[in-house]
Amino acid sequence: MKVETGWIKDINLSFNEPLIALKDVMYIIVHHTEEIGWDINKTQRFHQDQRGWSGIGYNFFIEENGEIIKGRGYHVGAHAYSYNEKSIGICLAGNFDLHTPSIEQLNSLTKLCIFLLHQYNLSTTHILGHRELKGVTKSCPGKNFNMGQFRESIKTEWPNYKDKE
Repeated sequence: MKVETGWIKDINLSFNEPLIALKDVMYIIVHHTEEIGWDINKTQRFHQDQRGWSGIGYNFFIEENGEIIKGRGYHVGAHAYSYNEKSIGICLAGNFDLHTPSIEQLNSLTKLCIFLLHQYNLSTTHILGHRELKGVTKSCPGKNFNMGQFRESIKTEWPNYKDKE
């Protein structure tokens, strides 16, 4: 299921290998770069040059100013071991162990998550922080990012929200 939106910027990132289309999305997984000053281009270079991946592992990237940029889009990501084939990974620029996300980032993340929840018929219980996945020991998306509070905020921002579980 692919829906194009005018508010998601596509900078036409290049990938070293063909990408595989996502089929059954069950989760939205939130990440942070953990690095200060990293944007989508620096993250793309790191994933290609240091990690040896085809390109950026995230499906979408949210810059510090709130701009939403397409990474892998609706293709299988490389952001959460054993979840990549069934999730959309959204990365926010910044280190939220040290800082908090900008208001612009939170507004964009809310908008994108509501769009994806509607698109894939999911509930807020399907929005997870990377640290909430089985076997993950890192704090991603950072100790200053309250996932429970974020999920609750979605319910107030999405007036037609009905818990699906």
